Amino acid sequence: MNVIECPRESDVLDAVASARWPHRVPRELADHVSACAICADVVTVAAVMRADHDAVWQQAEIPSSGQVWWRAEMRARQEAIRKASRPIAIAQGVAATLTLAAAITTGWFAWVWIRQQTPAFDFARAMTSPLAVSLVVALCALVVITPFALYVVLSDE
Repeated sequence: MNVIECPRESDVLDAVASARWPHRVPRELADHVSACAICADVVTVAAVMRADHDAVWQQAEIPSSGQVWWRAEMRARQEAIRKASRPIAIAQGVAATLTLAAAITTGWFAWVWIRQQTPAFDFARAMTSPLAVSLVVALCALVVITPFALYVVLSDE
């Protein structure tokens, strides 16, 4: 069975990570790495990763403190606006629902009024009248638009 771990592996990783490898490590650790294939592989991989880390760190562009402060202020303002607009969004959702209910109620009473005005009610003729068509179109539009409007209004939370 092949050994895949070495008890000194963490010491080797620590030496490479702290940039002590190979000149500032105890002689016994250097001797161990030259004799242990696992630790030699660890040094190779960790050294490459450390070099890559150092290269990326040198290229990093750190924003100025003023820019960080400005971004934090903008984020705080946006969160405050979002928090303050929640009651308005809820009121708009309630208003849209009440509008839909009023439209349905109006349609219901208009339907009753149409039936009372025409004793011999012809369903096909009533549905093709301009009033009935406009009511049906308006109700269908409200049924389609209201859930979408509620989604848009309440999705800002």
